[in-house]
Amino acid sequence: MTALTASLRGRLLLAFLGPAVVFLIALGILAVHAARATLEDEVGARLTDTAAATAALLPAGVIARYAPGNERTYASLQGKLAAVRDRVGARRVFLATLDGRSLVDSEPQGTPAGDVDPALMQDRFELEQVGRGEQVASVLFKGLDGLRYLRGYAPVWHVPEADAPEAAPGVRRVVAAVGVEGSGRNYAGIDRLGAYMTTTIALALLALGLMVTWVSRALTSPLARLVEAARSIGAGRLEEPVGAPGGSIEIRTLSHTMEEMRVALLARDRELQMMLGGIAHEVRNPLGGMELFVGLLREDLAGAPDQLELLTRVERELGNLKRVVEEFLAYARQVPLDARPVPLAALVAEIAPLAAGLRIETTVPADVVVQGDRQQLGRLVLNLARNAAQAGAGRVVVGFEGDRLTVTDDGPGVPSEAADRIFDAFYTTREKGTGLGLALCRKLAAAHGAVLRLENPGAPGACFSVGPLPRVTPGPGETPSG
Repeated sequence: MTALTASLRGRLLLAFLGPAVVFLIALGILAVHAARATLEDEVGARLTDTAAATAALLPAGVIARYAPGNERTYASLQGKLAAVRDRVGARRVFLATLDGRSLVDSEPQGTPAGDVDPALMQDRFELEQVGRGEQVASVLFKGLDGLRYLRGYAPVWHVPEADAPEAAPGVRRVVAAVGVEGSGRNYAGIDRLGAYMTTTIALALLALGLMVTWVSRALTSPLARLVEAARSIGAGRLEEPVGAPGGSIEIRTLSHTMEEMRVALLARDRELQMMLGGIAHEVRNPLGGMELFVGLLREDLAGAPDQLELLTRVERELGNLKRVVEEFLAYARQVPLDARPVPLAALVAEIAPLAAGLRIETTVPADVVVQGDRQQLGRLVLNLARNAAQAGAGRVVVGFEGDRLTVTDDGPGVPSEAADRIFDAFYTTREKGTGLGLALCRKLAAAHGAVLRLENPGAPGACFSVGPLPRVTPGPGETPSG
């Protein structure tokens, strides 16, 4: 996948999934919170109503005169509270003072009468409201058993008689608080709702993610194919049609335009090759004639050494001109790649005698076989060796490391300031160079899907590498070329 399509697909996923994740999570949290708040209000109202009904049934005068230690009154009140507890299914029903001291508890193991009830210390604000004559429910809390509970409170009103010893006789006042502590069994449904919402949100996000992935792939896959087609055109592989990648009308239009561009470039390239071929033919014929007449003239000047020296210079210049024509043709010509298994060690041994005045050695193991065009790989290595010889090297070592072919010489190296331009066509530092040798090498490497690069600019002994050239194992009955 190209960086373009990967970035576009990531942005699409972020654009669709980001808001969806935030929205669904917020929706789930709000739904659970609303359900919890509704149930809490409903349970709180039921408990406060139960507490108010219980307070109305209790003898307010007895409670107003009750003092801890009165076992008979305690047992009577406890029986009434226990009956309410059993009837409504509460966890416990209790009677307490407004400052949180226990008076009567439906549970025998509850806080003794007259002692501060630790559980009520967290409900001091609610007890203050009860003291003002209000019915109120506590906040939801968890018990030691891990279940949720809620308490509902209601005031116990008492109107002292005219001859009562209490202050302000005849004025109604709150003498105690009735509390009903309800079990949180109903909250298990809220927990299940939360789990259900979490699962539903996860499944919804998964489905949305799959859908967005499918949509983004449908959008980016045609772009990826167009990117590969553009790279193929840029590499000079003009015979491969762009094709119709599908997708939106804009992508199809772009594909059609790129195909028209490829066809136009291919036609222009063929015209250029035909023109170069015609030029080469027109130049080669006179060159051939000149070489023939120079050979005849050499025979006639066999006894004139001064004239023979001048004739040798003419032969040398004719050779240079012939080499220039061949280099131009080799660079301009598009040769189809005939990829087969190629044993590199044997290939280097074959081209070593062709580099006159240069010793070519190899450290490539005999079992290294790569997939490529034997003729073009041989030309690539030979051109690199000849380039080294022209730079003043006398020895070249061809190696193979990982998946890269290396060509290292003992020459002066490539100056750092020239390292960025040595692969450009027509760039040369020699007086009579064409500047096409390394450019052709780069072109041959690109035809194999590889990259030619200088590994040590500015250092003595230039080292060029070509890769990746993946190793292959010839199949049964398949013989490596060579």
